[in-house]
Amino acid sequence: MFEDLPSTHYNQQPELMFSMLLQVKLAMQTKVVPKARKSIHETILKWFETQDRGSLLDAPAGFGHLSMKLAEMGYDVTAGEIEPEIFAVEDMNCIYTDLNNRIEAADNTYDYVCCVDGLEHMTNPYRAVEEFARVLKPGGHAVFSIPNYSNIERRLKFLFFGYFTKPLSLERYRAEGSNLFQFHNSPLTITTLEFMFRVNQLEILEIKENQPKKKQYWLIGLVAMFWLISAFRGEKSKKKHRPDLTLNKRVILGGNNLIFVLRKETV
Repeated sequence: MFEDLPSTHYNQQPELMFSMLLQVKLAMQTKVVPKARKSIHETILKWFETQDRGSLLDAPAGFGHLSMKLAEMGYDVTAGEIEPEIFAVEDMNCIYTDLNNRIEAADNTYDYVCCVDGLEHMTNPYRAVEEFARVLKPGGHAVFSIPNYSNIERRLKFLFFGYFTKPLSLERYRAEGSNLFQFHNSPLTITTLEFMFRVNQLEILEIKENQPKKKQYWLIGLVAMFWLISAFRGEKSKKKHRPDLTLNKRVILGGNNLIFVLRKETV
């Protein structure tokens, strides 16, 4: 949520900054607004509108906006959040959930699991996906949103600056209450994500984007060159480098976020 605040704001008086950030969070939670980009919630809710209703885990739930909207649609929602005190939806329970460890639910509990902008905050995202897959019923659906670290803009930024997310300081860490979960700890690229899903028997059905990033289109010539080179690769090379993922139009020309719709394999 606060990833884009300038780091210079954190260079002095971390205790004051922590207090200010807490006040902002409290003000936002009283309105039950999306903690992630509004367009992410809108895209996810549009998909859920077309699905059969069932039991659903939403984690991290943030202020509760998505949980609230899904419950209004008729889903049986369980909200999970590492900071349950920020959850602001009345008459809905929110359980403490640390996705780096364990989700407090039995195997094959939910028809759906939903994780909005959570994996990048994990210090152990493999564990988080493993837990989501464990509590999801066979044949059930998972929806994950994550920053798009594989679009052409991010690739060029990495080439020039050498990082996917802005460098952090101890001052900022302390200003955020010394909580690692407030930061993007795991900048996951498309091939790592696909492998992470696949080893947990989660099949990608669809990759959605919440909002196009039109300013990237001036790089279409560079992307077209990548597509042309890939077209002449042999099958062995394609299997090794996975251009079906890395050069997928919704990925390489996609916006700030990717939304994955997945299904758990039935055994």
